[in-house]
Amino acid sequence: MPKSFSSALTTAGRVFFALAILGFGIQYAFYGHLRRGLPLCPIWLHPNTILAYSLAALCIVAGLALLSTWRTTTVSLILGLVFLATSVFYLLHFNYVAYDGNGRTLFLECISLAASALILHGIASGSKYSLMPGRLFFGIAMIVFGIQHFLYVGFLATLVPHYLPAHHLWVLATGLALIAAGLSIATTIEDTYAAYGLFVLFFGWLITLHIPRILHALHNGDEWSSGFVVLAFSGTSLLLAASSAGTAIGKPSKPAPRKERPWRP
Repeated sequence: MPKSFSSALTTAGRVFFALAILGFGIQYAFYGHLRRGLPLCPIWLHPNTILAYSLAALCIVAGLALLSTWRTTTVSLILGLVFLATSVFYLLHFNYVAYDGNGRTLFLECISLAASALILHGIASGSKYSLMPGRLFFGIAMIVFGIQHFLYVGFLATLVPHYLPAHHLWVLATGLALIAAGLSIATTIEDTYAAYGLFVLFFGWLITLHIPRILHALHNGDEWSSGFVVLAFSGTSLLLAASSAGTAIGKPSKPAPRKERPWRP
């Protein structure tokens, strides 16, 4: 893959992810309290208002920093660690995550966003110690998301655009695609193709499903949150494609071999 193309993938992925994080921050600032539809933090934590405004400040500053490439390595690592911590808080109510579809989805979205930040940090720093866990977490989350498409076929079929035929078939095919892509990313087997496939899937959902739903219900915060999640995952897919090609922002390139000058008497 040409270096310029890999760099373009990384830039696009970083911008998509930054816009999503910025969007989450604006939502937390607007509502002023933790909301069930926002995946970054479980709603049972206290003090509710302080946590909401703290997340708002973190996400807005981080989103703007990532957009401007200011301290990308530091900012992405902080986001990754914070989101990993809030993912653990979801597990304090284990039954909610294990047996409730909504709770499981929120947990998976949170840990996927943590993985996205770690992947960005790994690319920016050239560190496999954040890149590989990020890929593993994201891949496992995609597998579980895919399984959920088989568990909740009836509900998900209602979300398929009305102009598409065979709604149930689209849901099942999407589930298979997510499982296959998750396995590929987690094992790094043909992961470049999986990353491109995920981008087509997520960005396609954003254009055909989420943006129309947002425009139809502008005051529905849950629709905005879902749109931001899919936007972030679109960016993560591009980052994965770039990382599969060995791209690293800020990683010094190897110097060209020094040519020895012929000796002359």
